[in-house]
Amino acid sequence: MLTTVVDRVRGFWEPLAAGLLVLAAAIVVGASTTLSTAGYFGLGALVAAVACPVGVTLAVGLFSEVVAVTSGLWDHRFGNGQHIAACVLVAAQATVAVYIAVHRTRRNSELRQVRAVAEVAQRALLPEIPGRLHGAGFAARYLSAAREASVGGDLYEVVATQHSIRVIIGDVRGKGLPAVRLATVVLGAFREAACTWLDQEQVAAACARSVSREADPEDFVTALLLDIHPDGRLSLCSAGHHPPLLVGPTNTAALTCPFSPPLGLGDRFATTTAGWDVGDRLLLFTDGLIEARDGDRAFFQLERHVDLLRGVSPDVALDQLTSALAGHVGGNLHDDLALLLVERLATGSSAEASPASASGLAAGQPGRPLTDAL
Repeated sequence: MLTTVVDRVRGFWEPLAAGLLVLAAAIVVGASTTLSTAGYFGLGALVAAVACPVGVTLAVGLFSEVVAVTSGLWDHRFGNGQHIAACVLVAAQATVAVYIAVHRTRRNSELRQVRAVAEVAQRALLPEIPGRLHGAGFAARYLSAAREASVGGDLYEVVATQHSIRVIIGDVRGKGLPAVRLATVVLGAFREAACTWLDQEQVAAACARSVSREADPEDFVTALLLDIHPDGRLSLCSAGHHPPLLVGPTNTAALTCPFSPPLGLGDRFATTTAGWDVGDRLLLFTDGLIEARDGDRAFFQLERHVDLLRGVSPDVALDQLTSALAGHVGGNLHDDLALLLVERLATGSSAEASPASASGLAAGQPGRPLTDAL
């Protein structure tokens, strides 16, 4: 309990100390000169109201009023018009300070509630990614550019199907609530299409149709779709999105993807295949990573930080990368950022199950909905 009290005091100690310092300065000037400074004693309560609780602000205000009343004894103005006016002024200042503290406390409470709702919305929009799934390890990070928000227009999701693990990462054009709404549309479409269609092109087309129905004419979503197959084969479809970075034990390469339009600007998508070995990692990211700038407007150089993604767990790797990014931008992101790090694990252990054994979906044929095969 004592620790809790100490922590609370630390939260407003600086403005409290500043307020008492202002009061002390006014007292010293008034006591050492012929100037009447009693009318300034209430400034200490106004300074304290910036961050102090209501009770502390009230206590400072009452103390200031008591000092203002008693100041008439040492400056020999007690009871005259100037002394009474100063006391009334200090009382008014203390009242305003308490009002400010009450209003600030209410606004802070409302802000905490809004942030709590935003956190719930983020968990609903971007549920926790499994750390280990069918021969692959996962880690994810989401950083919002808005300090007062924890969710934005970037998105990611991982869905296990009978045939593969399906992944999407994307970036909605724009910011704010419209971007969040469009992100929910894409994620909802992807979650349904990933378990409905075998062809990756069909999954991308389903997401694109949903965006076209819901988005304004100038809105679109860049997205990267990734299918991870049990045999080590990767299928990729880039809808105007940055290609993933393949990080091996000693080598690094960006996987090339054929160009396709962003979701909402087209309905035909091209795919490509690639391979990866056990221990290889794939970094999927939105442009908030490589377009982040420092104070000199220099971009974040991802290629200089790829070693941070090796030799540690995926979670630690992303922590290191985001720390390096925060250092580059000075802690001020100007765009939302989503990161997914996927590692190929050794299969064959009892802890690892293939997608086919972990899902109840029936087999389909390429180009046909899985539901048609039931």
